Amino acid sequence: MVKDNHVAAVLFDLEDTLVKTPWQNVKHVLRFRRQTKKKLIELGIPPSILEGTQRATIMRNKASEYITENFSHADTEEFNREMEKFLRRYELYSAKNSELFPETASALEELKKLKAKMGIVTNTSREAVDIVFMLHGLKKYFDVVITRENVKKLKPDPEGILLAVKKIEAKKFFMVGDLVHDALATNANGISIIVRRNLENEVDFHADYFVQSLSEVPTIIQTSRE
Repeated sequence: MVKDNHVAAVLFDLEDTLVKTPWQNVKHVLRFRRQTKKKLIELGIPPSILEGTQRATIMRNKASEYITENFSHADTEEFNREMEKFLRRYELYSAKNSELFPETASALEELKKLKAKMGIVTNTSREAVDIVFMLHGLKKYFDVVITRENVKKLKPDPEGILLAVKKIEAKKFFMVGDLVHDALATNANGISIIVRRNLENEVDFHADYFVQSLSEVPTIIQTSRE
């Protein structure tokens, strides 16, 4: 890929940013968090390591750190196999029941016209991403896809975003998401754009931009070039 310092990388979260999923259901999320904690403990992560942690991604990041320091190679492989089975059920259910937001395709088309390099950085699996791509015809828009298989730590850790930026080889990048994880993972290295489709849900974190629709993103990218 030829490096172009004038090209901006526009990275997207997938679930509930580009497509609507069952993760918008609070009960579904809370059930997943409970089951994640239970599964991690079953697989040998001490409860004390997870104490005080509510979000499943943070639990998994902490488990990853513990495993690196305490598990043998064989135990690590067994842990990964069992977690893969556990996560796959939720991820594939989410992907198969996803719905394209009305403005997603038109926003991506506008960004394509602006010659922005686009990527996805998601905490879900590549298999789930491929299902979403197949259902909604999104694959053609993206130059790079970073999934949980490509990183040791999930968002809000910036590892996945930094990997995507490196692959695209752009000097400037934007991260478009819907959660605090996406804003935190952007860090000081990029520009965060958080989609707030429901203004009744209050936010208690910083982002460079808050928008109500993906249709606002191309204007932000265009303005940044002027």
